[in-house]
Amino acid sequence: MPSFDDLALGDAATPSVIWSYWDKGPAKLSDFRRLCVDTWRAMNPDWEIRVLDSRSVWDVIQPSELPRQWRDMYVPFQADAVRLALLAKYGGVWMDPATICLKPLDWWFYGPIRSSERREGIAGFYFSSWGVEMGCSAEYVENWVLAARRAHPMILRWHALFNSFWDSVQVGTLEPISLPEHDMFRHIDLSFLQKFGQDMRSYLVMHACFKKMIDEDAEMRRIWQQDMLLFRADDHALWHVDEPDVQWSPEAAAKKWLGPLDEAWARHVLQHCPVLKFTKQFATLLDGEPRARLLGQSSPRCCLSAAFEAALAFPPAD
Repeated sequence: MPSFDDLALGDAATPSVIWSYWDKGPAKLSDFRRLCVDTWRAMNPDWEIRVLDSRSVWDVIQPSELPRQWRDMYVPFQADAVRLALLAKYGGVWMDPATICLKPLDWWFYGPIRSSERREGIAGFYFSSWGVEMGCSAEYVENWVLAARRAHPMILRWHALFNSFWDSVQVGTLEPISLPEHDMFRHIDLSFLQKFGQDMRSYLVMHACFKKMIDEDAEMRRIWQQDMLLFRADDHALWHVDEPDVQWSPEAAAKKWLGPLDEAWARHVLQHCPVLKFTKQFATLLDGEPRARLLGQSSPRCCLSAAFEAALAFPPAD
C-alpha cells in the first residue's frame, strides 16, 4: 500500500481534486451515478477525481482522523466523516456521487477560494427552505458539495465536533441515536431541523454540528456570515426538485426528467444551475435507469439527457 506521504497532494492550499466516497467502490456505481462522475471529469479535465471506498480510504486517511467506530457506522455517516477528514487534511472539493456538474468549478465555486484577492476560504450551498428563518436564513449548510482550503479553521472545528460526537455514542446497537438529548446538543436550538412533518435532528449530524459551531464560537459565526462563499441551493442545485412540475415528488420527477424534452427546462438548468444535486429518493429512482436512456440513445431525448449531453460535451465545439 502506498504511504500517506506518497499520496499527499503536494503543499498547495487549494489542490485541484474532487473527493467522493462510495463504500462498495466506484465500479459498483449505477449508470446514473457513473455519468454524474463523468461530468466532473468533463467539466474539470485537469483535476484529479478520487472516488474512495471502504478500502481505498485508508490510502489517504489515517484511522485517528476518523471516529473510532467508523467501520460500524451507517454508510452516510461514514461518508460525512470522510469528507470532513479529507477537506481538513488536503483541501479541495467534495461532491456526492449523485451530483451533475454543469460548469467548471474554477469558474464559480473554487476560483474565489484559490484567489489571494478574496477572503473566502470555504464554499458551499445553503438550503433556505430549512433555515431558521424559513426561506431566508443560511444556517442549513448542505454537505453534498463543499470546498475548502487545506486546514481551513471552520473545517477543522467542524471535523473535531463531528468526531467528538461519534466517539461519545455507541454505534451498532438497536437503540437509535438520540442527538437532541446528547450533552453536546441539549442547549442548541435544532428546531429548524424539524419541518414538513420530518424530524431530522438525529440524522443530520453534520448540520447539527454546524449549528453548534456557529452558535457557540464567535469566530466560526463570523466566518459563516462574512467569509464563507454560500450559494442558495433553492435557486440552483435543488431547483429541479422544487420547481412547480416536480415539487419533491419522485413520480412527478420521473415524468419530468425522463419524459419528452422540455426545452425551457433545459435552458434554465444550463443557464442557472452550475450543479444539480439528486437527494436520496431521486437518486435511487434514477439508479435503475440504463446509461443509454439517460443519454437519450435508446429513446427520445429527455430533460436529463440534455443536461448530461451538455456537460459531457464540454467544451462546446466551435
